Amino acid sequence: MSVRGATNMLNRDLIRASEIGDWCFCRRAWYLNDRRTRPTLVQIEQRQAGIAYHERHGRVVMQSQRATRARYFVLVLLLLVAVACWLAMRPN
Repeated sequence: MSVRGATNMLNRDLIRASEIGDWCFCRRAWYLNDRRTRPTLVQIEQRQAGIAYHERHGRVVMQSQRATRARYFVLVLLLLVAVACWLAMRPN
């Protein structure tokens, strides 16, 4: 078989360089897109609901991380104040 014949072969499982990212992220999505399969309206709604859920969850996680950082900041500040008070009260 010549190289020209090999390039004309239709291999539906062939992953092109431009599709590697999609294939690595979600092989099922790549497969369906490669077959020109489009999602139904129910699937689109479910996807939108999933996106909204993950956005809300992301905000909750970020808020929790900010609260944790604030607690550590207050703890360090209190420790510094305690050390300063101890140094100021100790006899020379």
